[in-house]
Amino acid sequence: MIDWKVSGFKEAFDLQGASGKVAAFWDCCSVALFSYTGTELIAVTAWETEHPRRNLPKAVRRVSHRIILYYVGAVFILGLTVSPNDPLLNLPLSPKATATDPTPPIYRGAFMVMAMRPILPHIINGVSVIATLSVATADLYVAV
Repeated sequence: MIDWKVSGFKEAFDLQGASGKVAAFWDCCSVALFSYTGTELIAVTAWETEHPRRNLPKAVRRVSHRIILYYVGAVFILGLTVSPNDPLLNLPLSPKATATDPTPPIYRGAFMVMAMRPILPHIINGVSVIATLSVATADLYVAV
């Protein structure tokens, strides 16, 4: 069983002891702050937008439509690249449960199998880098 004492406060960046725990805590805080800084972007945008009563609802609707499109598109691509009969779906990542270790085996998910295709890991890395740069740019815009 994993709880917050084991996984949340373990050492980070190959540092041991208290300095490793402080580094892990700082890393956790920076990831959380980076994730939540986009929420005030709407308020800043509303302040600088011409005709906010007309343009903000339109922008919010477009964002929600894009999110739905991205999720449906991801499931569509998943359906095109991974067959339900794919043998990789049935191979466990971890060994079967034993008498000493009763944890059940962990199986690969369909998105993991899709990411194991030859070109897709590079595409996923590229999209991740572009998304990170986009969020960082928006955060700098809000911070200035």
